[in-house]
Amino acid sequence: CFLSLQKREISNFDYLMYLNTLAGRSYNDYMQYPVFPWVLADYHSETLNLTDPHTFRDLSKPMGAQTVERKQKFIQRFNEVEKNLSAQCHYCTHYSSAIIVASYLVRMEPFTQTFCSLQGGSFDVADRMFHSVRSTWESASRDNMSDVRELTPEFFYLPEFLTNANHFELG
Repeated sequence: CFLSLQKREISNFDYLMYLNTLAGRSYNDYMQYPVFPWVLADYHSETLNLTDPHTFRDLSKPMGAQTVERKQKFIQRFNEVEKNLSAQCHYCTHYSSAIIVASYLVRMEPFTQTFCSLQGGSFDVADRMFHSVRSTWESASRDNMSDVRELTPEFFYLPEFLTNANHFELG
């Protein structure tokens, strides 16, 4: 499969879907939903400069290490956990979960009902719901130590998930 990618016989999307399938991820299980990486890092420019490396996320690093400051904070957390608990970890959260998947796709059924079910029967506070790709990138890559989320495949083929065509009262 990797050789097919190098020969341009399959797309990056197909390759990532293949890896997700090999990892046991499926659209049928929100806890093991397919995961795609953030690719862009520039959500400020009106026009993307595709020759500038800063336009893109550093794929050699996890979301918790996209900035030097953030990486150091996670290393510090790891060292502090080592002293206090038996289980060490850099991240006390996950890059994908049912609530992350449902929050990204909340504007479409059946994700709307799943999201509400996971939130105790109603929508979350509007400010905490997914409403901006830019602010979600900033949270996951820089600002929020409880956020290292990646993306779902829909970010790369289904722009309709970003619109509220069902007119849900999201706040």
